[in-house]
Amino acid sequence: MAVYVRAIIIPIIVSVLVGGCSFGSWFAPKPYKETQFLMDTIIEITAYGPKAEPAVKAAFAEFKRLHILTNNFDPDSQVSKVNQLAGQEKVKVDPDVFAMIKRSNELSDQLDGVFDVTIGPLVELWGIGRKGELVPTQAEIDRLLPLVNYHLMELDPAAETVYLPKKGMLIDLGGIAKGYATDKAIEILKAQGVTSALVNAGGDVRVIGKRPDGNPWRIGVQHPRKEAGVIAKMAMTDWDTLETSGDYQRYIVVGGVQYSHIIDPRTGRQPRGLASVTMVINSSTDGDIFSTALFVLGPERSLEALKQFPGVEAIMVTPDGKVTTSPGLAGKIEITEE
Repeated sequence: MAVYVRAIIIPIIVSVLVGGCSFGSWFAPKPYKETQFLMDTIIEITAYGPKAEPAVKAAFAEFKRLHILTNNFDPDSQVSKVNQLAGQEKVKVDPDVFAMIKRSNELSDQLDGVFDVTIGPLVELWGIGRKGELVPTQAEIDRLLPLVNYHLMELDPAAETVYLPKKGMLIDLGGIAKGYATDKAIEILKAQGVTSALVNAGGDVRVIGKRPDGNPWRIGVQHPRKEAGVIAKMAMTDWDTLETSGDYQRYIVVGGVQYSHIIDPRTGRQPRGLASVTMVINSSTDGDIFSTALFVLGPERSLEALKQFPGVEAIMVTPDGKVTTSPGLAGKIEITEE
């Protein structure tokens, strides 16, 4: 038996040098780059311009603020307070926490409920990366499934309160908080005058504008079975965000079977149809939700589901390395390895 924890492996490789050197690139401004470990992953922000340094520091302050609000492992976080008072009383939360839950539920309604912020009891039961080689029994899973249902959660938009009506219910914003924080960081960078930047939050990437040399940002998508391999590349011209969920990011192996941190809220078990999903989109918040939901749905149902969302595209890789892309990526992506 073996346990593998790869929570901070970068699932998207950012190619910073593209197209060789041009005359204009010799005079391109130098970036301000900073890296911190937040939200259980490595976050790197690269920005250009005279106000890049204070803008980047302000963006990291926002990452920290949102991490403090949503950290399930901090008993004083707002998410923990909601969970501690499940079945007892409503909890007033920060507007950003409320916005995350509200947006999650909106997309969940359109995606067959396969993304569910009340998945906390199952996440806690499996404890991937925290409980060693534990694989829950079916009886243990079945006991918790009735607690996983976002429709039961009571939200009051006017008061910005959240209430979990059953004791034992738990919300987990791990599937949206990093993407939401990335969007907020981008807003701060733009507000401070940054017109060229890249935020890489544990492999989930969002860019501002073009590179200083005038070339588009060009991103490579990691092969889910080859740590140093790139399975696809694309220039960020029509979209500004790539968000990836993969079974190789955090997992355990028990008895020769791999169990990832991604759990189907309907069954309490790991989906097996895909190894990774990369969303091509213009919102890290939505990209975070979509990448998890599509991973659960599998390639065929995902393609059908995406018909509801024009402009939202996906790159899906099966465990055997087959790549499927949504129709909107035709001619805009290079598949480098299959």
